[in-house]
Amino acid sequence: MKIGIDVDGVLTNLEEYQLKYGKKYFKDIKDIDETGYDICDIFHCSEAEREKFWTKYIWKYSLTESIREDAKLVIDKLKEEGNEIYIITGRAHTTEDNTMGNLFRKMLEYWLRKNGIIYDAIYYCSEDKSSNEKFELCQKLGIDVMIEDKKENIDKIKEIANVICVDAKYNQGIEGENVFRINNFSQLYNLINQKTNHSNSYIRKFDKDEFKTSYGIVRAIGSPAFKLLLKPTIINKEYIPKDGPLLLCGNHLHVWDQFPVICSTKRTTHWMSKKEYFDGKMGPFFRKTGAICVDRFGNPHESVNEALNYLDVGSAVGLFPEGTRNHLKTNKIKELYDEVNSSLSEDEFSRILKEQQPLLSQVNILQQLYIDGEVSEKEYLDALVDVDSYLKNNLSEENYYDSLLLPFKYGAVSMAQKSNATIVPFAVTGDYTIGNDNLMVSYGEGYKIGSMSIDEANKELRDKVLTLLKQNKKM
Repeated sequence: MKIGIDVDGVLTNLEEYQLKYGKKYFKDIKDIDETGYDICDIFHCSEAEREKFWTKYIWKYSLTESIREDAKLVIDKLKEEGNEIYIITGRAHTTEDNTMGNLFRKMLEYWLRKNGIIYDAIYYCSEDKSSNEKFELCQKLGIDVMIEDKKENIDKIKEIANVICVDAKYNQGIEGENVFRINNFSQLYNLINQKTNHSNSYIRKFDKDEFKTSYGIVRAIGSPAFKLLLKPTIINKEYIPKDGPLLLCGNHLHVWDQFPVICSTKRTTHWMSKKEYFDGKMGPFFRKTGAICVDRFGNPHESVNEALNYLDVGSAVGLFPEGTRNHLKTNKIKELYDEVNSSLSEDEFSRILKEQQPLLSQVNILQQLYIDGEVSEKEYLDALVDVDSYLKNNLSEENYYDSLLLPFKYGAVSMAQKSNATIVPFAVTGDYTIGNDNLMVSYGEGYKIGSMSIDEANKELRDKVLTLLKQNKKM
């Protein structure tokens, strides 16, 4: 889905800001119309006085004004679920082709970065023609839902798209079958989910048994070889149901993490895998076994819809809710090296970390302790030599085990909610070295999301995987 989001009055509380600072600036004006949209309407002032007001307060507003509560969280969820996010704003001066226009565009983009707002593209409309220009942009981009606050804009855009109106005194009385009013971003998320619940719109026709033969052949050859060489311990595989829509969700340490799971069940499982795997030497393997190609830089809808469509016909889908392997990448090592005064060369620093192979989630926690001043630079450097041991000795048991996982993305629980699929959590521990015999995969009991909120469901899934990790480590 394509979602358009306005800034002023939507991501910010423009109504509250103008009233708060307007009352300070126009302190002698008593006849205040709180239903007005603009400073001129609210305080019955001239355009010249309006310009003086904004000359004084625009910099504070543009750079430091707070974002609405839960806005970032909700936008993150919508993006992770495969929606396209477009910022469409009529912010003053942003369409000007001069120094002032460039400054205002940079300030807005800085504010979005500062508040962690992710989006696919940003479009600027002129302030005085925003209703027509936003209408044309929504039409051109194929916007499905526009989140707006200005009455004139909503009245225009509702002709071609659903519009979610962020409630304010200045936008009362708007009507229309496809106009929906909200007071906060939590309501926004629930409303979008209700209006866009998955509805069996297929990319192509799906056959539950389409890959049964090719997957079965690969499994019949690969599974015995994998078990012979790496001797994985498999615990509670009976929790994997033999039929019905299924999501297998677990932690992600290694490129081979799906193989212990493949050894645990004969069910054809469609693993969500990044596009780079399809483009490499193993591409034919991924295609023949029915893996789902996830193009992180392409259309996010395709992989999500493909997974949902497999679930619709009662198939199994495997994925890793962390979204990436929980290991230290080269660019992260360079970032760590650049922030400390290490006496080691960069190559030696890199070698120590690569040999240790710490979890990215644990390094992130240690790095934050250093940034917050809770550990000194010397303690930080010493801890980087053995991150796991340092955190185990210096964190509570609960916080230590929490450090074993990255935050979970919302895609898994969102798909489970839309498809009513059973989730079976799993945890993989150990390594993939021949002769170590420490590789283990364990499963938890299957369950369904039911009426849980998406936040509760995501936390529960992460907690279940974490519990399995603890059990594995204590065996």
